[in-house]
Amino acid sequence: MTEQSSTSGQWPPGHCLGLQQALELIGGRWTGSILLAVLSGSRRFSDIRVAVPGVSDRLLCDRLRRLEAEGLLERRTTTESGLVGYAPTEAAQALVPALHAISDWTTRWRDGTGHQSDAGYDR
Repeated sequence: MTEQSSTSGQWPPGHCLGLQQALELIGGRWTGSILLAVLSGSRRFSDIRVAVPGVSDRLLCDRLRRLEAEGLLERRTTTESGLVGYAPTEAAQALVPALHAISDWTTRWRDGTGHQSDAGYDR
């Protein structure tokens, strides 16, 4: 007989599917970085492109449209200038603690060996 994990009972049925859907959404190439840029205050296309170096205009446009379709960003046009910008929705704001947790985890375990990294942590 296998021993039950100490975390059993903490996860609702179907949790794997929900996690997979979330990771596929924010884990797509450049998507998490683009979302983080908008959450950090970059609102216009050109600002986001500067905040996420290396992303092509075409891919940035595609990812912004997907994040908008998924309800994480709102596309806004200012009436006086006609400039387009993006704003995070309440759903995107709710991701901030999860993004911080993933970032912290990466900093702590990023050495690639599966062992705790010394980078950024005092023991």
